[in-house]
Amino acid sequence: MIRRMWMAAVVATVVVTGCGKGSDKPALPAVAEQGSSAMGVKAIAPATELNANITRVTGSVRSKQEATLSAQATGTIAKMNVKVGDKVKKGQALAVLDTSNVSIGVAQARAVKDAADAALQLATSNLERVRKVADAGGVAAAGLEQAEIAQKQAAAQAAQAGAALRMAEENLRDMAILAPFDGVITARMKSIGDTVAMMPPTPVFSLVDTTGLEVRALVPESVVDRVKPGTRTHGTVSPSGMRFEVKVATVGAVVDTTNRTVEVLADVVGETASPLRPGSLVELDFSAAASEADDKGLFLPAQAVSANGQQGFVWVVQDGTVRKRDVRVERVLPGYVRVLQGLAAEEKVLADASLNVKEGTAVRVVQ
Repeated sequence: MIRRMWMAAVVATVVVTGCGKGSDKPALPAVAEQGSSAMGVKAIAPATELNANITRVTGSVRSKQEATLSAQATGTIAKMNVKVGDKVKKGQALAVLDTSNVSIGVAQARAVKDAADAALQLATSNLERVRKVADAGGVAAAGLEQAEIAQKQAAAQAAQAGAALRMAEENLRDMAILAPFDGVITARMKSIGDTVAMMPPTPVFSLVDTTGLEVRALVPESVVDRVKPGTRTHGTVSPSGMRFEVKVATVGAVVDTTNRTVEVLADVVGETASPLRPGSLVELDFSAAASEADDKGLFLPAQAVSANGQQGFVWVVQDGTVRKRDVRVERVLPGYVRVLQGLAAEEKVLADASLNVKEGTAVRVVQ
């Protein structure tokens, strides 16, 4: 009997102790549940200096001269003298329209001009004879006046016929599409037999000068003051990796208010391993110019800061939650800002300030 009572007491003690431990157990699942429900985020620390890679500016190669050519007259294409890829010289006839009617017009104008010239010659000779007779007193003043008027009329008709002939010859020249500069045919939009119009112009060829190339790039406002006309730097073609050299020709006078960049045009100079093609994407390395600037401070990707001008905020990660922190920043490179105030170097912030979070949101860093 005593043994049974002792066993019951032991069992009761174990049960009570187990219940006590059981009351502590729910706290652990609660923590686990809170951790699993926290938002997974990427947090980054500000960089303390600029990386040379982010001073490489993307640009594109373009020709200094390119044109879409059309006919200066309306008609049907009779000859095509070039094809896509052909190199042409300035003044070369690329295509010729049907000149049948225009050639007839030139012949008619030339005949009229010849007749007018003959009439002028006759009137001039007659005037000279009348003047001689008039000087001898054999012709009245009215007769001399009539001869002078006839000569002037003949001269005017000859001049008119000459102008008409020049117009007809100009119309004949307009039947040919001429290259305005040396270049390469990059497109041909029409073929023999197609009808083209002068108004509105019908595009027939695209011509590009592949020898005079330049690179157009948008350079960060913080670096552009170090970039002067005459500055030389290297470029790299993407994706081939071919390197080439450029010389800055012009630096824009206006800052783009959206991305705080300035347009820079740089001439391609020197020889290249293979021909550069207009339209190619390239990178210009302005790290030398950037190194001269103040490249120390705290730098963040622009995506990590919600800013309007210099005022903005970041989400600082603290003890598993996020805290909104007001900061003052300035744009220094495309996609990067310098933090001027409000953040310490050892603090971490959300890499994307546009995430749907609020003050105190539980987060877990996943990177």
